[in-house]
Amino acid sequence: MYLRKNIIFVSVITLSVVLSYLLIRKNVSIKFYNKTGQDIDSLVIGDTYIGHLSNNGSTEFLQFKEFHFDSGIPYENLTGNIHTNVFSQFYWSWCGTERYIKTNGSYTFDLKAKPGIDTVWMYLTNHNSDLFNSQ
Repeated sequence: MYLRKNIIFVSVITLSVVLSYLLIRKNVSIKFYNKTGQDIDSLVIGDTYIGHLSNNGSTEFLQFKEFHFDSGIPYENLTGNIHTNVFSQFYWSWCGTERYIKTNGSYTFDLKAKPGIDTVWMYLTNHNSDLFNSQ
């Protein structure tokens, strides 16, 4: 009887650990290249703090649980600072009918800038592509 209780207890603990791992693991690997022309400080993409990213620099492959896309183009929240100014994210799509979330895969993206009136607009594109020219 004692042995049976131990087996059940160990089985429940093992199942809990496996389920927890499956729920929290991060399966999307992404490398970012800074193509803005400026150093970026306190960079956050999605919910992931990246920190400093030098001009023309890149990150290692970073792990995300999920990543947002729109029409095959990365569409994730961006925040950070260029010099001492907080930049704004360029929301290039307002419709949302072709938005989706990826939970696995490996990608490379460029972080780019578009000058605004009182700010710099930041956005992500597929590596070596431009959002405003043909893909």
